[in-house]
Amino acid sequence: MQDPDKLKKRSEFQRAYQNGRKYWNRNFVIYVLKTDFNALRFGITVSKKTGKSVQRNRVKRLIRESFRQLRPKMKIGYDVVVVGRTPASRLTCQEAQSALANLFQKAAILIRKNQNH
Repeated sequence: MQDPDKLKKRSEFQRAYQNGRKYWNRNFVIYVLKTDFNALRFGITVSKKTGKSVQRNRVKRLIRESFRQLRPKMKIGYDVVVVGRTPASRLTCQEAQSALANLFQKAAILIRKNQNH
């Protein structure tokens, strides 16, 4: 299944790293880049420093699930790269979601309750 809302190419990730705004907390770093696309594109990076494949895959699953939950509340027209850090492997799903929501709020790509598209 081809997902047009996923960042796949190295160049797409590089563009977000180099030109995007960076926000971080203990568990995650996000890079947010405004684009001309009418979509919210999303990429995940978890380095080997985070741990063995089991931990890395768990972090990726947490990020993916949190993003799935938060996506309806997010603005479109951005590329977002989420980098999982080592402490993220010990989070519960709710903790991961609130940590990411907090970063998305900082980046101003989360739509507030009283705000319309």
